[in-house]
Amino acid sequence: MKSIFSTFKGLHKDGKPLDFLATWKKTFDKASERETTLFQKMYCDSWFTTNTPQMSLTAEALVGKYNLRIMATLIGDESPTPMRRSDGFDVWTKEIPRVGHKFPMYARDYRKLMEVYENPRLSESAKVKQIEKTLTHDMKDAYLGCKDVMDFIALMAFSNWGVAQFVPEINNPGGRKYEVDYQMPETNKLVSAFLWNSANTKAGKLSPVLMLSAICSDLRNRGIEPGEILMSQDLYFWLRMDETTRLLVHGNDKKAQTVTTAQMADLLAGNEIPPVTVITRKMGMDMDGKRKSLEPWNHNFICIKPAGVIGEIQPAIEDSELIEEENVDYMNAGGGIRIAKWRTGESTGQVAAEYTQGSGRLLPLITEIGAIICLQVRGFEEKEVPADANGVARTYWTKSEFESATALEVG
Repeated sequence: MKSIFSTFKGLHKDGKPLDFLATWKKTFDKASERETTLFQKMYCDSWFTTNTPQMSLTAEALVGKYNLRIMATLIGDESPTPMRRSDGFDVWTKEIPRVGHKFPMYARDYRKLMEVYENPRLSESAKVKQIEKTLTHDMKDAYLGCKDVMDFIALMAFSNWGVAQFVPEINNPGGRKYEVDYQMPETNKLVSAFLWNSANTKAGKLSPVLMLSAICSDLRNRGIEPGEILMSQDLYFWLRMDETTRLLVHGNDKKAQTVTTAQMADLLAGNEIPPVTVITRKMGMDMDGKRKSLEPWNHNFICIKPAGVIGEIQPAIEDSELIEEENVDYMNAGGGIRIAKWRTGESTGQVAAEYTQGSGRLLPLITEIGAIICLQVRGFEEKEVPADANGVARTYWTKSEFESATALEVG
């Protein structure tokens, strides 16, 4: 059966007859047309553009392999233009998964809405406000819950060597196992030589700011321009308050003073380190009927990425758009996300309820994975790091070097 919100007739807003669902359809259409963010801005809105939904369920992305652009050749007036190699990109492919969830509104809640709708003492504007409030809540949860998955995949990949994993028992209740491996280059997977803690900085083994400056310098030598550093709130607070940072900002005589966020920003800029974006994202997860908090970001990691957009979200056309069901109200919410509302009851052999569903086939494609760095600074066992070719002590090494050294020591 159609949504109960289609039964609220005779109400007006701004002097015009009000159709609640039609109004939301127009809202979604306008937001899509103007590329406006609805409800709240997420990380995926800043880091990804959104492609037009495609029919195929396989996403393909051109991923750059090289950071050096080939320079054009000076040629004579009558000379042919030289042909360049076309192997500067890899084609990354992956199945576009379906994401979705639905929320029920049972008869007891509907009674409350009907009390509002039929109450002669309430003004028409008060009735409209209360009904719109309930409908907006349904739309918001259904829509943003689908976008949450895009943030989850990106944040987990940025703090887990370019890999995002869904496991039903851990972070995907009621779903399936699914893994996205963005094939981050091994040279971009780094491990600090020393754990980022106060004991190591006090012992003079580690200066986190100078280490970040060295990594950014190395990236520029490779043709990669770092534009943003991602880290957790607790790690950023520790970095800002650590003695080595206070010494760099205030000098030896005033190092007992704290470092403000403005002073920290100036320190980073002065050492050619991009600004820090603090990751505080949490999602709610329905595990065994209970709401639990889930963090996609691994606090042991730092990510260094280019500024701004680093990929695109590829939607596929949702199944319900290809085969619509009768007596269901559908809305295209933009970005491949589709909202559906319907009622159940005795005719369907189900409990009387109104359902709101958000669903879509979406996958973020990280096209700049070759320019993104994962740096582990905590959560590992320290090993002796060999000096570089010039005999200079190294402050970080690659994950593969770290694992090889660990294997040698264990053996």
